[in-house]
Amino acid sequence: MIKFNFLFATLLALFIALPARAQVKLGVMGGANFANLNGNDVDGSQIDFSSRTGFGLGGVLDIRLSKDISLRFTPMYLQKGGELNDTDPDLGEETFAYKIGYLEVPALLKIDFGKSSVRPYLLAGPTIGFNLSSKLDYSVPSFSEEIDAKDITESTDLALTFGAGASFPTGASVIFVESRYALGLSDIAKEGVLTLMGEDLVSGDADVQTRGFQLMAGMSFPLGSK
Repeated sequence: MIKFNFLFATLLALFIALPARAQVKLGVMGGANFANLNGNDVDGSQIDFSSRTGFGLGGVLDIRLSKDISLRFTPMYLQKGGELNDTDPDLGEETFAYKIGYLEVPALLKIDFGKSSVRPYLLAGPTIGFNLSSKLDYSVPSFSEEIDAKDITESTDLALTFGAGASFPTGASVIFVESRYALGLSDIAKEGVLTLMGEDLVSGDADVQTRGFQLMAGMSFPLGSK
């Protein structure tokens, strides 16, 4: 709750600071998210997750505050998660693939550089994600099962996002490419019960945060007068 209130206060302050005639651009964007998870088990030991590749797709709202500074909001559907591998003496190699889908709402400060038509830029700001789905794909050489894991996944995820990109004007529109790194601040794991292979398993309250390196591209166009 404290983190959510911090994000809300930050967004409210940004909106209050908007100029009355700020230039606005709308657009679409999408790309890949090379996601991972980082955390510790209930006994404090490090959990060795490996990454999984997901995708993101959404919109762009750019609000220009000055010649080189703007706010970029990019609400999107984004896939996160990670994989955990283990070996069972009876079943063989086990794979636990966590696939989590979020409605992400990044609120990023965007700073442009240079005076040419092709302009590099930096991004930074908070992101809040709302959990839409959480699945656990469990597999061994002779068996696989998809499990609903929403009961052991928190409903929100707060992160700090940093990035860089470049924009390329094409008439009135702008094409852009950018990379981002999202550092999860929230513990997304919670205690709950999973049903695996017909048995109820109690999930302990581990400490797990999301991570993600994103490669995105998109296009935006201006609304109103400059």
